[in-house]
Amino acid sequence: MKGLFPEFDPGADKDFQKIWKEALFVFDTNVLLNLYRYQKETRDQLIDVIEKISTRIWIPHHVALEFQRNRLVVIADQHKRFAEVRKTVEKAKSELNGGINLLQLEKRHSLIDPKPLISGFEKLTDKFLRDLEETEKKQQKLNEEDPVKNRLDNLFDGRVGDAPKNQKEIDDLYSEGDKRFAKNTPPGYLDASKDKKGPDEHLHGDILYKRKYGDYVVWNQLLAHANTNDEASVIFVTDDSKEDWWWVVNASGKKTIGPRPELVSEALSKGNISSFLMYKSEDFLRYANKFLEADVSNEALEEVRDVAEYKSSTRDRINNFKKERIAEDLVYRWLHARFPDAVTRNRFPNFIIDHDGMKLGYEVKFTHSIGLFRMLVDKAFKYSEAIVSEYDLESIFFVFMTNDPMLASQMKQEFIVWHHDNGETFRNIRVFIAYFEDDSSEDAVFTLMDL
Repeated sequence: MKGLFPEFDPGADKDFQKIWKEALFVFDTNVLLNLYRYQKETRDQLIDVIEKISTRIWIPHHVALEFQRNRLVVIADQHKRFAEVRKTVEKAKSELNGGINLLQLEKRHSLIDPKPLISGFEKLTDKFLRDLEETEKKQQKLNEEDPVKNRLDNLFDGRVGDAPKNQKEIDDLYSEGDKRFAKNTPPGYLDASKDKKGPDEHLHGDILYKRKYGDYVVWNQLLAHANTNDEASVIFVTDDSKEDWWWVVNASGKKTIGPRPELVSEALSKGNISSFLMYKSEDFLRYANKFLEADVSNEALEEVRDVAEYKSSTRDRINNFKKERIAEDLVYRWLHARFPDAVTRNRFPNFIIDHDGMKLGYEVKFTHSIGLFRMLVDKAFKYSEAIVSEYDLESIFFVFMTNDPMLASQMKQEFIVWHHDNGETFRNIRVFIAYFEDDSSEDAVFTLMDL
């Protein structure tokens, strides 16, 4: 089988020195926009590295368009952070003073003098707020000349791909994108529901663009450019961490192996790219130190990593919150169909059924990993007996739900083993393992696993 499946062999020997010397470097929109989220020193170091390879850089037209459209949004968001920090500090000062006043220490305990604490805290916060104001003054203003944009405009002058010729060209891409999304073919299928709550589109140059297809448009433009220009080696730099770009394996936690095998395969077949590498900004800078003799500091690497992790964790929290709501809605609809007039929403458990003189509790737990599932099972059984007693329940049912059928199978096997060892101890507790395969609460349906 040697050489038959290169897309599944991320550990294959590669001449990285040669690839870095010859490759075309392609940058995603998020890499360019993150420049506004870094401190000046980090931002300058990243742009300096890009300048080192300035004869071998290129961006798809869609990257350039999205950078121009979202640049001011990111700048405004950074200014919003200053206001939020200032508000939080002022709130802390107010709460400290208010809390001390409520204690009435002068009347109740004359030996406790809070004045040094209040005075010291005020001096500390005043200095912090002054420093914050000075830092904010250095931030890029919305209506002033933008040195970051100027440097990027000069760097990528003549190194931006062609725009779509007409609406038909982009519509044909969207049609192909729909087929790919239906099969979970990367990239971009995790954005398929972005327009579920309404249109998410904009007009530019008489062409209507739809945001949910952005990743696929970028990928298609990259492959077309590489094929047309005989680019044998391409390095794509992106700060997108979603699993419709990266090959992620669950091995005592999620491990990123490299780009999705489907992308590597398409790079070879459609882009005629013999060596395709993909990096996040941190790894790009780290390897630039090695292969380009760059001088990127450890502090810059840490900041780039922190910004990427913050954005990723924030997005993950939002996505998981949405999926938790979908899971609860699915179970509510299921219960309401079985007990139309007997379902009451509750905090814990989520639902109580009062039917034919029996009270049943249903608690829904969404999980995205086997490790989280184990923890949720342990916590559920730890507190369930008390809940059964508090609400006078006949039984409590836990519905552990995921949106990954393979993970649901793992959960089933894990629970069978767990129940064999512990199940007899808990006679009033029942468990369902379930999964749903659509992220839209309107269209989703869930499947119960046999236990």
